[in-house]
Amino acid sequence: MKGIWVALGVVGLFVVVLLLGAGSYISAKNQMVQLNEDVNQSYSQLNVVQQRRLDLIPNLVATVKGYVKEEETVLTNIANARAAVIAASSDHASSIQANQKLDLAISPLLRLQEQYPNLKANEQFIRLSDELAGTENRIAVERQRYNKTLELYNVDIRQFPNSFWANIAGFHYRDEYFKGNPANGVAPTVDFGK
Repeated sequence: MKGIWVALGVVGLFVVVLLLGAGSYISAKNQMVQLNEDVNQSYSQLNVVQQRRLDLIPNLVATVKGYVKEEETVLTNIANARAAVIAASSDHASSIQANQKLDLAISPLLRLQEQYPNLKANEQFIRLSDELAGTENRIAVERQRYNKTLELYNVDIRQFPNSFWANIAGFHYRDEYFKGNPANGVAPTVDFGK
């Protein structure tokens, strides 16, 4: 009789452990699914804002072309970077890298207004460059939100016991962060002698 109670106790303990494990797995997996979808939604929002920039660029480039014939290299670099962003749109990592190259290509365009006073006075250029500057600010905010959402996902799947369940459920670390350009770490030279 005592053996039956021991066996029932062991079976009961096994059932309780199994139920707790299953509950932990289901809860962890649901949370990982939600966080993964949050990352995808955040990236989609970022993509919407980046698409706005892609739509503004041809108008801005066309306006600049009328004034700045000899700056063809700058305009070609922007066009190539924009094409790379469009081509990489389906893959997050490739799109992030292409957008970072576009960031670098746009910078000289905005500096052209200093070299060409007529361009600086052109209303269309001013309006488009203001829109582009506003869009760049939105992109910076959305990139920060995206990176934070991605960080929350990565932290969640790497903490115990979620790390155990993440491997079973097929959730992996995603290294798709927007990172700053290393060239920005070099301070610009300021020369007041000119």
